[in-house]
Amino acid sequence: MSVNKVPPETFYVLPTAHSPNSRLPVVVYRNALNNPSFESICAAMQTKDWVEGGHWTIAKVEGAAVPHFHSNAHECYGVIRGTGHYLLGKSPIDPDVDSNGQPVGVKFTANAGDVFIYPAGVTHFVTQTEGDYEISEFNSDEHPWDLNDADKSVEGTNEDRKRCERVPIPERDPLYGPGGPLPELWKAITASWS
Repeated sequence: MSVNKVPPETFYVLPTAHSPNSRLPVVVYRNALNNPSFESICAAMQTKDWVEGGHWTIAKVEGAAVPHFHSNAHECYGVIRGTGHYLLGKSPIDPDVDSNGQPVGVKFTANAGDVFIYPAGVTHFVTQTEGDYEISEFNSDEHPWDLNDADKSVEGTNEDRKRCERVPIPERDPLYGPGGPLPELWKAITASWS
């Protein structure tokens, strides 16, 4: 499969009282995959630092999607077909709006050919799909990956946040390898943390 060299799109998902989220941005490579299939995505991914974690078709979301995050690995997804709409950064017990009346969380849409990477701690779930949405998942560390429902106390969430920030930054970009933008981008940001 050929891979398009595209610049990364980035955006931040702010922490909430019950969702750690991350000081690292979500990274998206729009329309990076030509004629994606499960096999071709597996071949394209830089699997030295990224472990294949699953392959799903999500045709119906209603009642099945649970907001969750992982505190011990970063996640990368390649979209094989269809469209997935996500809500990022909002736990089930966070309010719908913040103290300024702004919606809590970030809406994000992924389409066939897109590759996107969530830093550890970003709460996410699919809210709607179109066209038999099919994705492949890769993770930045070996099994077992934890699964957190983002429903802890403020204190528990703060502990999770610290654990998420200790997840190492991979040496290789999942799609573009050692020279890809993700490691350099995330390392530059963590260098500014005190």
